[in-house]
Amino acid sequence: MAGCFASLGAGNAAAAEAGGGLAPSGTPRLSDATCMSRCVSAHKATPGATVRLTGSYLEETSRVVFQGVAKPVVATYASRTSSSVEVVVPPEAASGRPRVVSEDGLRSNPSPSVLEVVPTTALPRQVFPVRGPHQYWAGFGDGRGHQGADVGAACGTPLVAVAAGTITKSEYHPRAGNYLIIDLKRSDQDLAYMHMTELTTLRIGTPVSAGQVVGFTGDSGNASGCHLHFELWEGEYYGGGAPVDPIPFLKALEPRAKRK
Repeated sequence: MAGCFASLGAGNAAAAEAGGGLAPSGTPRLSDATCMSRCVSAHKATPGATVRLTGSYLEETSRVVFQGVAKPVVATYASRTSSSVEVVVPPEAASGRPRVVSEDGLRSNPSPSVLEVVPTTALPRQVFPVRGPHQYWAGFGDGRGHQGADVGAACGTPLVAVAAGTITKSEYHPRAGNYLIIDLKRSDQDLAYMHMTELTTLRIGTPVSAGQVVGFTGDSGNASGCHLHFELWEGEYYGGGAPVDPIPFLKALEPRAKRK
């Protein structure tokens, strides 16, 4: 009987469920491959980078197949859900379109986007915090108590660490919404990211690198439209430091980003 279930295709899933057996899910399908950490850009990763593959029917993924120089390279997933799989890029991987293979041997389509694998020497030291098209909204001092700059972007746009640092705070506040604080490495500066869709999955004390995804653009808290409220503090955030105008800091990184 087990052999019968192993041979069932996606089209027979409903029939298997009606008979009381375990039905396989549908054929896995990928919609994107996005770098989450040790990234040069959203689709440029280094060996050892964490990549998130998104799509559907991914909960039964058993392995991820990368392009290799001489032959395909197989990697084991780090985590998986029905809509995403996270995997670490193996050192033998080359640029290409990764795919997943399910526990039943079903192969997904290649990722529509090419994942470019580049040397670790290409890792940037500083990057723009919004990983996608954006536009500046309110600036520093615009309106009572506005201590940062608002950068509008589509809901769900990835937000990344500007530079190497450490997560020192991750909380919800009625005005700031879901926010986090990054204490920059080798600098007496703190960065605040506010109005994210949800709290970061990174724990307090976690070190981050430039370009590492820390959250996603949202409108939580007191916000009108999805955007990142970004603050730059000289000194510790509400610990003796003070906010300064972050616009010059952000615009110095602007050539690395795509504006609307």
